[in-house]
Amino acid sequence: MSKKNKARRRAPASPARAAQAKASQVRTSQPASGQDGDISPAEADAFVQEVLTSLWEGVASGDPLRAELETATCMAFPYVLGQRDPADVESFIATVLVNGAVRRRTPDGAALLRLLMTLGTQATRRAASRALAELTGEGIYPPEWVTEIGKAAPGQAWRRYDVFGDDEAIAVTFSYGEAEHGIVVQVDLAGIPVATTIGVSSNAAKLIEAISANNEEFDRSEQISLAEARVRMLRPLDRAGRDESPKLSPSSIAYLPVARSRVRRLPEGDGGPRTVYTAADRAAAVEEFMASPEAAEAVAADEASTRFWAEVLTGYSGRIPGEPPDQVGPRKLAHILLGHVPNTVVLTPAQRGHLEPAVTAWIRWSAARRELGEAGTAVLLEQLPRVLSRFGEAYDDPDAVAIRGYASGLATSAADVSWLSDSVGRRMFALPIPEQHPRWTWRTRPTGTAWWRRSSASARRPPA
Repeated sequence: MSKKNKARRRAPASPARAAQAKASQVRTSQPASGQDGDISPAEADAFVQEVLTSLWEGVASGDPLRAELETATCMAFPYVLGQRDPADVESFIATVLVNGAVRRRTPDGAALLRLLMTLGTQATRRAASRALAELTGEGIYPPEWVTEIGKAAPGQAWRRYDVFGDDEAIAVTFSYGEAEHGIVVQVDLAGIPVATTIGVSSNAAKLIEAISANNEEFDRSEQISLAEARVRMLRPLDRAGRDESPKLSPSSIAYLPVARSRVRRLPEGDGGPRTVYTAADRAAAVEEFMASPEAAEAVAADEASTRFWAEVLTGYSGRIPGEPPDQVGPRKLAHILLGHVPNTVVLTPAQRGHLEPAVTAWIRWSAARRELGEAGTAVLLEQLPRVLSRFGEAYDDPDAVAIRGYASGLATSAADVSWLSDSVGRRMFALPIPEQHPRWTWRTRPTGTAWWRRSSASARRPPA
């Protein structure tokens, strides 16, 4: 991770940070050789009790933000122990939080149920709603302050991004009356956009000051509309936590329901449509590259293979609405050559042999077209040999060979990547890998391609 990303990915301070720090301590206290969840029952029970104490203190405070964050921290407890089964997570929330709130038979218990109705999944909301009806039927009502839960008023939005197009961070301020807070979401753009880091700050002014400061060479920032912020955060947040790559930290998991709740408060419709680049745009970019001085040497050596790699690179770069077909960064380059190509494209010996000169030329063309300058071009060219050194292993991996079989007849160099991903996914669903591979499960990964993944932690994946 670069110096610039380290600075951006630190989670801002929040009222619930202490509880999340405890969660991290529980996780890191596990034996190095153990799997997620390898802590003793006594340790787990003690931690649950400590977190629940903070939860009830937060609810009793009457501070909507603190109460939300403490509730979200408790909801994240199963993830802290490595539990990813949605049914088990829902069972924990129903048993410990919903039933615990009912057993208290107090206004604070009713308040917790209202919090769960705001922050939980559909199943949690249903369970909490039924439980709240039980309490109100007995004359137990939540305090008045709970009517403000989830109704924070949006203020302003900022976007910070790197010039390569690998990632961006969106920050939005909100207010409960006079008190302002902010959320910030880091989005990985190398594959299908997914939130990788989520933070909540009780100091909105400092959050905006941090995200709007242009103090890194390859970073830029801009104020954006609230509607555009919604578009940029909504689906990445929806995808977050669904898979183990990227794996969210305990604090990000805890902030996730709060961030989703806030994004739903943002307006729709006034952000304007994002540009969609079509197959014609990608084809035009390929022709521009082929006629460019950067491509001259590669074209002279092998015109067909140079065109092939240009179509692969522009096709992946322009696969997401709003992304031009010349957009590539250090991490996206790794995604393309170590993930997308090995899993979808069958290469001829000529194409494989011409990989380095063709991609080098395309990178130089892309950098010049985007006016990245010498320093930006150097960053991309320095990444290329590191990726190429691993390409052979990635392409020849038996897993990749098996997946490429599902793309047979579909994966031309000019194929639409989104269409290809959907088509391969349908084929894999209809005809799974044979039973001799019982340790493999099918998932749709953030790369935009269907991936088979070992259930063990050693499964191969594109580098971050």
